[in-house]
Amino acid sequence: MTTWTPFTLPVVLNALPSDLEQLRSNWVTAHPEKSNRLAEIVEETRKAFRDAVKTNPLNILDTAPDTVPTIGFRHALNMAIYNLGMEMGVEMAADADSVVTRAEIWLRMVENGGIPIPCDDDLRGGTPSYRVPAERDARPARVLL
Repeated sequence: MTTWTPFTLPVVLNALPSDLEQLRSNWVTAHPEKSNRLAEIVEETRKAFRDAVKTNPLNILDTAPDTVPTIGFRHALNMAIYNLGMEMGVEMAADADSVVTRAEIWLRMVENGGIPIPCDDDLRGGTPSYRVPAERDARPARVLL
């Protein structure tokens, strides 16, 4: 079964690059009304990832509401950091757009079943799987010479 990882404000704050954390601190000092904005971005991102999992009925949503699938954690983190940087007006590197695009693609693949979250062996039979058809078991085995 796929594991889930907490995706909370302290987790994201701990993962922020030090230069971006300093910029965020200065930004919050200059705009005190934005002091909770990162928490809101984290919540929005977590909701987007959990909603993507919920969309496909074959996926199984973790019961802990503050988690995201571990295999998508890096995408969620990149998306939250990118959104924060854009909101603060930070000039992003050219490849930052592609990181967010990959995260969006990952979300769409989860929604349409291209990436199962999680793969519960009891419900799906595991992957890859093969079941011998019942009629094959009833036939006598052939001997090859």
